[in-house]
Amino acid sequence: MAQQSLIVRIDDRLIHGQVLVGWGNHYSIKRIVVGNDEIADNEWEKNLLLMAVAAPMEAQVLSLEETLAFTHAHIQAPDLSMVLLASPLDLARMAENGLQWKQINLGGIHYEEGRRQFLPYLFLSDREITLFRRLMKEGFRFECQDVPGSNRYNLEKVLG
Repeated sequence: MAQQSLIVRIDDRLIHGQVLVGWGNHYSIKRIVVGNDEIADNEWEKNLLLMAVAAPMEAQVLSLEETLAFTHAHIQAPDLSMVLLASPLDLARMAENGLQWKQINLGGIHYEEGRRQFLPYLFLSDREITLFRRLMKEGFRFECQDVPGSNRYNLEKVLG
């Protein structure tokens, strides 16, 4: 991975072991930002997520609007931050409001009724597939990878 300031990742579990140990340690991530309107408005859920992160790593939960502002402010930061989104719909909302960061990592989007499996950790509905295809036409690039060191897959090829 080239030197960068942000990893924007969709992972429906948000902060969990693979993110903290796998991604955090592997890339020396300094800060994790969870972008989620519902959690940002719920102190209990917010605190529950933040308790998983230990110093020296920092973490915060922001609304999608605040997360978008964070990405713009940190697009050329000297240290690496990971922005976690729970769903492709959250990414689409940020894209509609001017998200400049176009390289997106897809982690776990797990099984739900109406989703089909594309990779062991990637299940998508028809609506999500349509949304991803639209975002690809807008210049977004999606790389599927559950943990560093595992195979990387281009979402466009995965979808066929």
